[in-house]
Amino acid sequence: MQPIVWWEIESPDPEAFQRFHSALWGWKYEPAFAGTELGADYWIIKADGTSVGGLQRSADDRPPHAGARLYVQVDDLELTLDRVAGLGGQVERHRVALGGDDRWFGIALDPSGVSFGLWTQNPPAAR
Repeated sequence: MQPIVWWEIESPDPEAFQRFHSALWGWKYEPAFAGTELGADYWIIKADGTSVGGLQRSADDRPPHAGARLYVQVDDLELTLDRVAGLGGQVERHRVALGGDDRWFGIALDPSGVSFGLWTQNPPAAR
């Protein structure tokens, strides 16, 4: 079984999300990934000083996905994205770098429309 390594929320109003969840849970928010390929406003959600998830402003050209997005760690991101498509899913986002040499992700939809992420610490495999 592959471990879940991250979760995130996508919201059209992340500032309202931050106010509510800060008051409810005491979460703090740290801006992250500015100037990377992500191309969206993003915050690391912290609980007691520990990074526990992410918050992203949803893109203007599409509605946000309902619910939280889980990230599953994979060894070969491209192979897994190909497998997603082969099983009837959709690739929403191919490999995206978050800076450094050990942080890449992709986003996919399962056939029912549920969005999930794939996370790897490995650079693209030679094909």
